[in-house]
Amino acid sequence: MEADGLFVYGPLRRGGKQHAWLERTDPQGFCRAWIAGRLFHLPMPGFPALIAGPEPETTPPGPGWVEGEFVGYGDEAELDSALADLDQLQDVEGGLFVRCVLPIVLDSGLRYGAWVHLFEADRLLQLERQAVELPQGDWASYLDPAPE
Repeated sequence: MEADGLFVYGPLRRGGKQHAWLERTDPQGFCRAWIAGRLFHLPMPGFPALIAGPEPETTPPGPGWVEGEFVGYGDEAELDSALADLDQLQDVEGGLFVRCVLPIVLDSGLRYGAWVHLFEADRLLQLERQAVELPQGDWASYLDPAPE
């Protein structure tokens, strides 16, 4: 699957305290979107963790869907540059998150491939014991507004 952009579901979303990072990467636009999976809040570090899952039989929103935003870029070079910076922020090299391309569903119902930073499935048991699962799939209630 090819990536058409980036999917964000935590503090990088509009209204989040890390959203300014995305603005510096010169995105072409944002759109509400969903990805299949389970979402957790990690209380100590204060950020979310997504575990990819099978696509539910029902359309989003609903159980089994995680809400976020699709972030589009002008071309592949701009997307690659943004991902290089974000990989450092998400500690991909240190193994905190992995980045892969997964299918997403836009608010309009269109489907695309998007890069997403997530936790690997082998960490699910740890998350179930140590984190707060968000069955509604939306981390918005934890978004600390960015300073104005």
